[in-house]
Amino acid sequence: MTGRAGNICADNADRGGFAQEVLFTVVTRTRYRSPASVITGIAAVIAGIIVLGIVLVLVNANQNNDIVDLILDIGRFFARPFEDLFPQADPENDILLNWGIAAVAYLIIGAIIARIVRR
Repeated sequence: MTGRAGNICADNADRGGFAQEVLFTVVTRTRYRSPASVITGIAAVIAGIIVLGIVLVLVNANQNNDIVDLILDIGRFFARPFEDLFPQADPENDILLNWGIAAVAYLIIGAIIARIVRR
């Protein structure tokens, strides 16, 4: 056995054959995430949480549930700048319109920032 490259197959050498060295190569891949793709991903996650909050409100999910409450709290946090942008009489329509605008805005702003970072 050699110390640096691999093993010597002693079976062939013992039988009168040639010693054969076996090399082992370990290939590892690392994924490089560019800053632009990270920014786009973060914007997509934020928009996804907002859209999920819209869906939970529209299907009348139990807001006493911890998971539903957590998603709605995160959605409220990110949609706060768009609160009462276009006030509606129905609270569901209010969330649908204003949170929907927030989700689209996050995607657009994320795409613009990602394009700037790529340059």
